[in-house]
Amino acid sequence: MLRCSFVTLIILLCCPVLLYGQEEKSLMELGDEAFVREEYAVAANLYTRLANKKGRKASLKLLERTAQCYRETAHFAEAGYWYKRMIEHAGCPSYIMAVYAEIQKNLGEYDTARVYLSRFNPANADEVQWKNTAIAGCDSALLWKKDTVATYALENIKELSTVGDDWVSGVMKGGLLLESNGYRKMALTTGSERNPDMDPRVNQPYFKPYLFREYSKGSRANTFLEEILPDLLGNLPYHVGPVCFNNREDTVYVTLNADGKDMADRKKKGPVNGRRLMSLYWSFKKGDKWSPLVPVAALDAAGSYTGNAVLNSIGTVIYFVSDRPGGIGKTDIWYSERLPNNQWGAPVNCGPVINTRYDETFPTINEQDVLYFSSKGHPGMGGFDIFRAEGSGREWSQPRNLRSPFNSGADDLGFVMKGNNYEGYFASNRHGGGGGDDIYHFLETHFTEKLTDPSAGKPPAPDTVKASVPEKTVADNTPPIPTLNPTDSAVIHKLQELRFHYDYNSAILLTESRDMLDRVAVVLQQYPHWKLMIRSYADSRGTDEYNIKLSALRCYAVIDYLIKKGVAARRLYYENLGEKELVNPCGNDVPCGEAEHRENRRTTLRVVHD
Repeated sequence: MLRCSFVTLIILLCCPVLLYGQEEKSLMELGDEAFVREEYAVAANLYTRLANKKGRKASLKLLERTAQCYRETAHFAEAGYWYKRMIEHAGCPSYIMAVYAEIQKNLGEYDTARVYLSRFNPANADEVQWKNTAIAGCDSALLWKKDTVATYALENIKELSTVGDDWVSGVMKGGLLLESNGYRKMALTTGSERNPDMDPRVNQPYFKPYLFREYSKGSRANTFLEEILPDLLGNLPYHVGPVCFNNREDTVYVTLNADGKDMADRKKKGPVNGRRLMSLYWSFKKGDKWSPLVPVAALDAAGSYTGNAVLNSIGTVIYFVSDRPGGIGKTDIWYSERLPNNQWGAPVNCGPVINTRYDETFPTINEQDVLYFSSKGHPGMGGFDIFRAEGSGREWSQPRNLRSPFNSGADDLGFVMKGNNYEGYFASNRHGGGGGDDIYHFLETHFTEKLTDPSAGKPPAPDTVKASVPEKTVADNTPPIPTLNPTDSAVIHKLQELRFHYDYNSAILLTESRDMLDRVAVVLQQYPHWKLMIRSYADSRGTDEYNIKLSALRCYAVIDYLIKKGVAARRLYYENLGEKELVNPCGNDVPCGEAEHRENRRTTLRVVHD
């Protein structure tokens, strides 16, 4: 009896230890099952709980799985924390230095990234080439970030940016095509979903396509966002989109999850999710109705991803993304030509100028069939960078990195340029956004100039009036700068005395400002060799960073108005000066009236002439 009681006591004392060990095992097993199914958000939670319990005793495998889950869901700071834990662990493999360096690039920490790239010891020639390319990308990014001359305005469109992922996929006549998992709960014209189905890979709703009907700047009441073809696409399971329309908008190409049977990585244990394969479907409009969606048999490849389709301007070539056999890298951009019978021909890889051993994706077509796409294989700033290439089929110019501000250390994608060639949109999950991929709006009057000359678009020298002509020597072939006559000097003086004011926290031109700019446009037409520097300011309220962005938008309010009045974009430059050069003592924390603050919310002009 005593012996029995003693054994019972030992079992009771050991029971918490056994249960703890079993809990550890179940967490790891559940995490591994979720990881294999690519349910990274689920796996990250399980692994994190286990790694925190184990502390310094956490294995390299556990730390790497935890870090990879956060990396896959674009939580770069969290991923960096766990990779750094690996680096501090005895026996950490060399390649983790390279992975951690990539995370630091994602975070914009290029100096740190360069340090850890130097610690990476490549095992073969391909890895040596990758290391050299990555270091070159860090060096380029640091140089591009130091180029502080700004000829652009950039804003995060808060109305379109959710805590989920929202990105640009193309255009149609009605507006901008978007892809989002964050709009499903919003009360749109097509209704809202209180409990949308969730994608366990990222713990966010599945994606759907939307149309953004462009709005009057500064007016949220005029923001139009609606589902694309809700009767056709509204009740489909899993991911839906992106979509692409032909010019007549009577044919739509839709990227869809193949339902059920075409699921990859199906596992018997645990809930079934797997990596659902994406395929291209199409539908045709007959009268007012759309035909049922059917696969584009000529373009799809069994067992492979096929999606993100875009058409050239006349609809004779379709480009799409695929990881099918016969490619160059992980995902490549492919194309197909339309046959005389209106069917699509055999897909062809766009070739090694566009595609690399890594990922190329998110193609868009702009500016007379110019291709923009995102890549992890071409030298860049980190994550997916946006590149531009001219050509078609397999013949392309060398892709050009769009640099900062269009690219960052994070993922940048979905570039769309409007027909005016100085305004457009793209998406990014860069630092300072709303969480995932956000929609950004930009204005850049010298965009096309910078494509051929990176130094183009920089403001001219600030000397505005040349009072006299320097003496010309025999060896000096530079044409003399003409002396201004009194009339021209008086015109310049009047232009540079103008002040354009704004309401608080606004970049909208007032009626009085528009009247003055009408007269400015007339003057610039009379003096076609003059250029104009637009200099905008904010009052002292708000952060320095916010005021710089606000003054940039005020610059572009003036630029956009003058362009619409016929002034060439190449003649316009700007300086966004934020709360610098206040005209009165109303600095930070100084009590002032609204009229005094208004004096500082201004735009001025500076004339530059040849």
